[in-house]
Amino acid sequence: MSNRIDRKLPKPYHHGDLRHALIEAGLQLLTEGGAASLDLRKVARKVGVSHSASYYHFQDKQSFLAAINEEGFHRLAHAMQDALSTVPETPFDHLQGITRAYLLFAQANRALMREMFSGLTIEREAFSSLHAASKEVYRFYIEVVKRGQEQGKMIDGDPCELASVVWSLLHGAAMLLIEHQMRPYADGPAGVERMVRVCTQTLYTGLGRSEQGSSAC
Repeated sequence: MSNRIDRKLPKPYHHGDLRHALIEAGLQLLTEGGAASLDLRKVARKVGVSHSASYYHFQDKQSFLAAINEEGFHRLAHAMQDALSTVPETPFDHLQGITRAYLLFAQANRALMREMFSGLTIEREAFSSLHAASKEVYRFYIEVVKRGQEQGKMIDGDPCELASVVWSLLHGAAMLLIEHQMRPYADGPAGVERMVRVCTQTLYTGLGRSEQGSSAC
């Protein structure tokens, strides 16, 4: 939204899709000023509606933050789905696809990623749709592990446990990346791509079955 719209006085609710507009405005404020800037009055003013209009969709700041987090998980899931649709049908390539999607999403959405996983502002389980959205992301790891096991390319074991290991490594790398703690190894696009390869190879070497005469890839 432009500054011209920001300067308008609040007006009676008449927005066509106010809930979506509020979430988009919240995401913009989050990017600009972090979680502390996510105030319903500021968000309503940014959209150009009265403060009371926001309560048609969000009863308080907690429910608004839950919606912001939920949107983040949906976007991350879509990024991972898009990545999987463009890679070969092998366990290694699937693993590399979701690794790349996860790290690039974190890099492009630093403030949102911090908010999604802070664990300080809201209890995820208290909001059913948010909790479901987070599990939507987790299912990608489970499915990659299951496919690898079915093809005899990954070790036996509880797919959910192994998926937790995958997520742990990827999320740790993502957080270090957005906090600039991986310099100089992850500087620039080439550095991030290098980390994608290192993370994927390390995960696959740990999860993959050793095969005589064949590489991990």
